[in-house]
Amino acid sequence: MKKSLFFLISAIFLIFLAACNDNSQEDNNAEANDEESNESSEAETKTFTTDSGDEVEVPADPERIVVLHPTYIGALLKFGHEPVGVSFYVDQDEVLNEATEGIERIDPEDVESIINLEPDLIVATATDPNLNKLQQIAPTITFDSMISTYKDNTKLLGELVGEEDQAQAWLDEWEEQMAQDTEEYKDLIGDSTLSIFQSTPKGLVSFNTDYGRGGEILYDGYGFVQPEALAEVTKDQFNVELSTEELPEYAGDFIVLATEGEEAPIAESAVWKNAEAVQENRVIELDLAVTRYNDPISLEAQRDIIKEQLDAMK
Repeated sequence: MKKSLFFLISAIFLIFLAACNDNSQEDNNAEANDEESNESSEAETKTFTTDSGDEVEVPADPERIVVLHPTYIGALLKFGHEPVGVSFYVDQDEVLNEATEGIERIDPEDVESIINLEPDLIVATATDPNLNKLQQIAPTITFDSMISTYKDNTKLLGELVGEEDQAQAWLDEWEEQMAQDTEEYKDLIGDSTLSIFQSTPKGLVSFNTDYGRGGEILYDGYGFVQPEALAEVTKDQFNVELSTEELPEYAGDFIVLATEGEEAPIAESAVWKNAEAVQENRVIELDLAVTRYNDPISLEAQRDIIKEQLDAMK
């Protein structure tokens, strides 16, 4: 009888120990799962610093990006991150229009259409009038074109989507191409000045060195410089309106004339015809439909157009 009681008590004790071990293991597993869940949650976001110094918590791997200005689309596409929605202004540009085929177009000022795309990240300009509303929809990254160059934008967009290596690789290759072109055209360019003009019904608009229209390639890449008078009036702004009569004051040794696909009205004026760059066949004609922006895709297309015209001037 005593032996039976002893074995019974022993069996109960062993069962109790096993149950305790199981509960302990479950507690350990639960704690481990909680830790993994917390680590996973932390890994889902990262802190991104904008060009103006603002820190924004963004998805580490965004999947539904909405881009509200065409300038910031090309780099994302280059890095393999296709937005779910882009500003309908891309349709004005043949290069970006083709590159974004199949991506939904939206009115960048229509907040409701942005909400409907359920973005997890929004890319906009620092001057977007709906910025406060956008920030309530999803993490919103802004770019200030008065602060950042196209190179800065490329680096920042690469960082934003975790493609820093791709961004740097593109910039390195681009610098190499610019160096090769500069060597090729050094006898033609020398220390020449260059002015970028866009024809308007009232006269001209002239631009600074990094506002599309070939400026990033011709100034930053090939080493052209602005005439002093033009550099002075555009140093604090992207562009300045000029009358036709002011052309001689701001014209460089070379001129870029950007148009909207039609012959520029100024081309028929005596002031234009008498400009030295015109008489010496040193005018680069650019269609805004393919030269408006300064993202990697747009710049690659512009380079081909510019090189073809410089080749004809040799």
